Amino acid sequence: MEVFTLKNGINVLFDKTNEAEIVSLRVLTPISVINERAFNAGISGLTLKLMSYSTKKRSSGVLAKHIGNIGADLSLDLSYDMAGLSMSCLSEYFDKATELLADVVLNSVFDEKEFVFEKENAIAALNSRKDSIGATAIDIFTKLFYGDTSYSLPVIGSKDSIQKITRQDLINWHKYSYNVSNILISVAGNIPSDVVKESLEKYFSDIFLGNKSELPVFNIIHTEDVKKEIKGKFNQAYIFKGFPAPSINNKDLIAAKVINSVLGSRMTSRLFVELREKLGLAYDVNTSYPSRKKDSYFAVYIGLDKGNIDLTLKKIDEILKNLCSVKILEKELKDVKIYIKGVYLLDRQTINKKSYYNGWREIVGQGYKYDAEYLNDVERVTEQDIFDVANKIFTEKSVCVIVNPEG
Repeated sequence: MEVFTLKNGINVLFDKTNEAEIVSLRVLTPISVINERAFNAGISGLTLKLMSYSTKKRSSGVLAKHIGNIGADLSLDLSYDMAGLSMSCLSEYFDKATELLADVVLNSVFDEKEFVFEKENAIAALNSRKDSIGATAIDIFTKLFYGDTSYSLPVIGSKDSIQKITRQDLINWHKYSYNVSNILISVAGNIPSDVVKESLEKYFSDIFLGNKSELPVFNIIHTEDVKKEIKGKFNQAYIFKGFPAPSINNKDLIAAKVINSVLGSRMTSRLFVELREKLGLAYDVNTSYPSRKKDSYFAVYIGLDKGNIDLTLKKIDEILKNLCSVKILEKELKDVKIYIKGVYLLDRQTINKKSYYNGWREIVGQGYKYDAEYLNDVERVTEQDIFDVANKIFTEKSVCVIVNPEG
């Protein structure tokens, strides 16, 4: 790994590989959903989509043709804590790919017709979420859990906010997000370092300075358990129950990640074995523990028959209480760590994922070096750590959403 700074102050991570002659180039910013407010929710996603369409130099058709001519692809990165664009190509076309991506980042035109089209797409996507029982449950849960903070809505925003956003809003958000003070460039691939530096200096030198991002203040406090039941036009019922959990830079993060694999994510997890295999209570059961800069949550979610709701909730509580009262056995913990290691390494096999995770670690504040250290921290997690962190999480007040079929 090589880290350097362009003459204008943009930081660059370069992960030199010796594999196939392919390069992944990413331009990332920490300005994303976390910085939005209720009145402009969804603006990060709209800005990204419009950036990828056309530039001052190239219409949408010409841009797509030029990208296709070098066998490259332009992709978007959007999450609660990070946004950006990436391009993958053969090493021999890196200079051209860099020029194209710089054009997209620097010279987006935010065409009015494309803007109207994308707003309609975003609203259609929000409407379609109502047809998904899982999306319905999590949308209600996050609103209850996160209140009026920026994590309370889907990354694509809300119907009201999308309708109110203007083209000028996108132009202003673009200037706020993609400037020297916020941009991070992450490159991975089999290409000489001097070629990378030369191309980046050539095409990213004209970005304006701008203001550095500031994290919003979160003050999420739950003083009592919350239980919300709703009716939906679905054939089954659904439970989404969550607890406050460590943010990404909290010392308890890794133990909580291991707990996530103890309880869910595997067909041998405790929830799957107990609720589905032994008792036949669930169609689908899993856990969710998203990595977030600010407050996160640890949730159990289940699709089931409405007649099994009360018994399932009781069994969930029993499984969680057991983890808080009886230490995990060494054999189970060892098996979970092997599973985590396998999934982790397989997820980082491609050049594209290497550039992504290096950049993401840097953006969220852990530093790019931590991606190579993560598994070492997992290996250090003890039975006592699992016990202690489980007792921190599952003794907190919960938010539970239950979706019932109508009728």
